[in-house]
Amino acid sequence: MPQPSVRPDVVVLLTKVDSTPRDDRSRLYRHDGTVFTDAEHDLIRTCTPEEIDAANEQRWLENEWARETHEIEKALVDLVTKYIDQLPDGSLCSNIYATMTDEDYAECERLAKIVAARRGIEFPTEREDS
Repeated sequence: MPQPSVRPDVVVLLTKVDSTPRDDRSRLYRHDGTVFTDAEHDLIRTCTPEEIDAANEQRWLENEWARETHEIEKALVDLVTKYIDQLPDGSLCSNIYATMTDEDYAECERLAKIVAARRGIEFPTEREDS
């Protein structure tokens, strides 16, 4: 018996389905609240158990990515806060990096690069006070 193939377009659609109950239960909605088109509904109706499994796995991966990103961002904030708390009252925190140990600066830079990459932000490549 031939093995059914997993259609990526169907998997993507399934990952966008919002399972929150809505007033109109005859329609499927995306996470952003928009309604799927009739053609998208028709395509989703043809999904296989393998495609549902693939979509669930993709959702799990996306949730794990978000959780890891949140942990990295929290670690970065905690590291910077450690030095902000040491600044005298009335100080600006614009030069906080100059007060960091070399190890903490390297860790701060490493975490900031990861956050920037995950958020699609450009990260300066050299230390500005050099």
